[in-house]
Amino acid sequence: MRSVLAIAGRELRAAFESPVAYAVIGIFVVASAALFFLVGLPVGRVPLPSLWEGGEANLIVLFAWLPLSLGVLVPALCMNSWTEERRAGTEELFLTYPLRVGQIVLGKFVAHTALVALLLLLLVLPVAVTVGRLGDLDWSTVWVGLTGATLLGAAYVALALWISALASDPLVAFLTGSLALLALWLLRLVVEVFPAGVAGALDSLTPAARFLGSAARGVVDPRDGLYFLTLVLAGLYLNAAVVERRREA
Repeated sequence: MRSVLAIAGRELRAAFESPVAYAVIGIFVVASAALFFLVGLPVGRVPLPSLWEGGEANLIVLFAWLPLSLGVLVPALCMNSWTEERRAGTEELFLTYPLRVGQIVLGKFVAHTALVALLLLLLVLPVAVTVGRLGDLDWSTVWVGLTGATLLGAAYVALALWISALASDPLVAFLTGSLALLALWLLRLVVEVFPAGVAGALDSLTPAARFLGSAARGVVDPRDGLYFLTLVLAGLYLNAAVVERRREA
């Protein structure tokens, strides 16, 4: 466990050594808050009004944007994780250490998940405090939504790190990761072209549907937690398999 935390600390220090991390945090928080207060969610099956238009003291619009915004943000945060290691030659050095590949993969995952969790806290808590001052906000729904958003972000991180391990260039990792995660978001917008049974099954397989159907509305569903845990484990396994194959080559 100490090795995992050491790698996680190294990853977090590297992330905050660059001004890009601070710019990403600022843009994400300001843009998401602006969408919540001023724009609403004009896309999807049921468009949602902004806070000022709807006049309801809840964060459903803020949470409804997260499957889309995290689908771009997370690949941007993870794109350098493995591609930069290979470019700088530190991956080969890493793999000569008396560490298991799984420890390295888990350390990177912990670091990036912690960074995403921090971003979500910086976004959700100030908005929740503001809304709570304007109306009767149910704080239990806030905490459930924040927990679900963190699970969603963790699943995205695991998948984005796997794609970073496959890619040869940070830009390729970002574009491929974004396209893959946005495709999962878009899938639930087009499933209605399929028969009802097939459409329901496909929709239930998407991270957005799992998050928006329960946690984003303040509903605790253990099945969704198991779903996101499965995505995380799958992403970590695939990531480790890719790196292990290079280690043996």
